[in-house]
Amino acid sequence: MNDLITANALYAKGDYTAAAEIYKELAWGGDLDAMFNMGYLHQFGIGVEQSFEKAADFYAVAVYLEGGDAAYNLAVMTMNGQGVKRDIAKAIHYMELSANAGCPEAQLYLATAFSMGYAGNPVCSNICRIPFHKAESNYDYAALAGDFCDEEREKIEEERARAITESYIDAHRWLSIVAACKDENDVYGETIRDAKYLLGLFHLEGIGCRINRKKAERLIREAAIAGSTEAIQFLAEAGKTE
Repeated sequence: MNDLITANALYAKGDYTAAAEIYKELAWGGDLDAMFNMGYLHQFGIGVEQSFEKAADFYAVAVYLEGGDAAYNLAVMTMNGQGVKRDIAKAIHYMELSANAGCPEAQLYLATAFSMGYAGNPVCSNICRIPFHKAESNYDYAALAGDFCDEEREKIEEERARAITESYIDAHRWLSIVAACKDENDVYGETIRDAKYLLGLFHLEGIGCRINRKKAERLIREAAIAGSTEAIQFLAEAGKTE
């Protein structure tokens, strides 16, 4: 049996330490998936010591992993100063690497950031590639939490505003890419759903594109069918005014 499959099976059974040993051996042998998994395990202290520094190191080596997942996680860690020095501009660079590699979460993040001209925290705070395991996604963001003085908080906010330039055209482009994704394995369902809703609003108002009410209605309805509470509420409110 493939060693990576064996490690994934051990992880699924809850034998995290044994899985980590195999991932580690594979990682030192150059396996990028194993490097990513070691980054994830160290980030959350699963089967190994929790170490943001080691997590960031593993993600950095696997930054060009197919799909852009390592670049995404490294972007979030760099944005929040976890294991590496906080650098919002570098975080956006990693996010762009991830998006260009085909990561829908990164693409949606950039769409949102370009639409606001502000590098805020992403909705998805972490990606996991280990089968049968949902990524840890709810932890305090170092950038907005902790004992920071007002001057430091202001500096962080300025960095976030300076790291990306508002561009509705770029926002529309990334939303269009995400909304067109095919999610046969139900991995990016919520990401695609949210992108369709936002893209629908763009077409409704002519943001970064020409107004296309028919397309807007289709996208918002598709988002509502997929479970978007915002889309459902939007359609309900629209129905009241008709």
